[in-house]
Amino acid sequence: MYLTLIINSVVCVLGTIFGLLFAGGSIISIANMTVPWVGFLLVAALLVPVMFVVSGIGTWLTYTQGFTQVTIGLIALPWLYGVVFILLMLVSFN
Repeated sequence: MYLTLIINSVVCVLGTIFGLLFAGGSIISIANMTVPWVGFLLVAALLVPVMFVVSGIGTWLTYTQGFTQVTIGLIALPWLYGVVFILLMLVSFN
């Protein structure tokens, strides 16, 4: 499990950096939308890099406390959030 945490940490650092770029591009796209949930999408776009930070820090904290199942959930958190966000963006483009 220790190697998994190290790999997750590296992925989360890279995910935070690329998430900031992704969020910036998404905000530009969202600004041109006319759907009623534009505010929700703006907040959701800003939370993409935050999910990677929460995953990176949270996995180490939960692992040291012995909560293995929560640790696995935190590893999956940014990826599940990203999929949901992309689906919301695709629905909004229609």
